[in-house]
Amino acid sequence: MLIVKGMQKVTPPLEPLSGRELGRLLAVLAGDRWLDKRNVAMISLMARAGLRVGELVALRVSDVQTSERKGQVLIRQGKGLKERTVPLSRMARAELAVYLAVRPSFAGVWLFISQGGKPLSARDVQRLVSAASRKAGIAQAVTPHLLRHTFATKALQQANIDLATLSHLLGHESLTTTARYLHPNRTQVAEMVEEL
Repeated sequence: MLIVKGMQKVTPPLEPLSGRELGRLLAVLAGDRWLDKRNVAMISLMARAGLRVGELVALRVSDVQTSERKGQVLIRQGKGLKERTVPLSRMARAELAVYLAVRPSFAGVWLFISQGGKPLSARDVQRLVSAASRKAGIAQAVTPHLLRHTFATKALQQANIDLATLSHLLGHESLTTTARYLHPNRTQVAEMVEEL
């Protein structure tokens, strides 16, 4: 929804997914096939590491380093063709490791491929996220950008990451871009009012 304020158009902030909604989204994707493991790993990298969809589909297997205690992905083709390294959370590492263990041998250099062995496109991932969110019964429209937004908002609100660090993790050139994630969500506002 677009709100017109005077002559200026103001877009209301995105509402990030709750932990429960993200859990439902991952649950509908879970399964025994390697494609199911791939799908969970992709959603996890967007929602738990803040990757852009274009960065996700450009990942090569050699860009990933994981162990039980730490992990990271190298983003070679970030916005503005800037390179950065993004650390991975425990959950993102675990879900990525499960996928890597069953990833088909015909996959080649690309981390995420289609059933036919071709690299995925951003549109493929967008369709997957949209279909999974409908199946999970999530009311709002879920996109790869919303998953990235969910990561950024939770990093600021729950992990208390400072704005400069988050800006680096997201690959933003300006703190102003990152500052868009500094908004209270409905749950926070309700909890704050409850305490008055």
